[in-house]
Amino acid sequence: MLRVALALFFGTLMPPLAQAQSMAEAAAQLAARISSLLQSHTTVSLEFQNLTALPPVESSNFRAALQEELRKASVETTAAGQPETRLKITISENVRGLLFVAVLTSGEDRQVVMLPWNTPPSTQRKPRVKILVQPMLEQPEAILDMLLVDSGSELLVLTPSKVSRYKLVNGKWTPSGIVGVSWARPLPRDQRGRLESGPTGFRVFVPGTSCNGTLEPEFKITCAPGNDTWFLNPLDSSLAVRWVTDRNLLESDNFRATFYGAAAGWFATSEDRILSPTGDLLAGSDGWGSQISSVENPCGSGWMLLGSAAGDAQDRDQIQAYEVVDGQVLAASETISLPGPVTALWPAESSGQTTLVIRNSKTGNYEASRLGVACAE
Repeated sequence: MLRVALALFFGTLMPPLAQAQSMAEAAAQLAARISSLLQSHTTVSLEFQNLTALPPVESSNFRAALQEELRKASVETTAAGQPETRLKITISENVRGLLFVAVLTSGEDRQVVMLPWNTPPSTQRKPRVKILVQPMLEQPEAILDMLLVDSGSELLVLTPSKVSRYKLVNGKWTPSGIVGVSWARPLPRDQRGRLESGPTGFRVFVPGTSCNGTLEPEFKITCAPGNDTWFLNPLDSSLAVRWVTDRNLLESDNFRATFYGAAAGWFATSEDRILSPTGDLLAGSDGWGSQISSVENPCGSGWMLLGSAAGDAQDRDQIQAYEVVDGQVLAASETISLPGPVTALWPAESSGQTTLVIRNSKTGNYEASRLGVACAE
């Protein structure tokens, strides 16, 4: 028979905490009550769930704070499903406010800890920047990447079958040439590719094929099998990457595993985890997708991160700008809602811009834009 122990009951008989608690204080109190139910030097699998409107950044920060407090109490945490003792943390709420529910399960034993969180008065951080969106091109065929050349008067667009050339005429991008491409190997189902300026024109990189192209005296492209090295950010030579043949993932000597994208020293895996070069999780990045990029911070030094949302939603997505302060991510802009999933997010040839491609869920067309950021007024 299942044995259940209720470590702390919360309900009509328990008044809310008299004083507001910071996130660190709440994490320390919850960790103390959890560790009191365990033997010293115990390892538990951790599952975390947020059922409230608490922003993903805050719930992620609480999780990180709780794990650190548990570690101080000699309780180590691992990915869900590994050790025999399982710990599930749920952020819930009732009429009085937020409520942490911790469920410890070991065999037939189940213990529950409940802790109300009387949060301090909101001091909402005002957006530091606003995201600027400049629509560039819309078409039925997938857009893998685009590149401005000739001081911004021409545009190159990479698709799964060709590279197209456009000239800016009366404020509109007008087709001026097409060159077909024959890849050495078929592209993966989730098609990805990269355009980069080259010494005599431009270069193209897709999984399994590398190409050199020229604009003058002839618009042409020559390809060969192989995964040549290229720089993920054209303005930063510190991160050289290459495609993994037959996959839409990247690899680099700077990171021990394959990854989907990288920006400002952080790597996004295909499992929607944002990691440092040593594999540490970026605190506050829960809820991010695997599409990340970077732009120069217009209100200070260094780079800002641009991140998409996690999940496989086909009718919507979102983009938000972030700053990383002391190893923790902070939202720097309002969220921009998008009418379809992000299919590409690449650093542009300009430090203040990023290339964004989405697939509009209503029209089915691919829409390419340039994103920039400006200091909020």
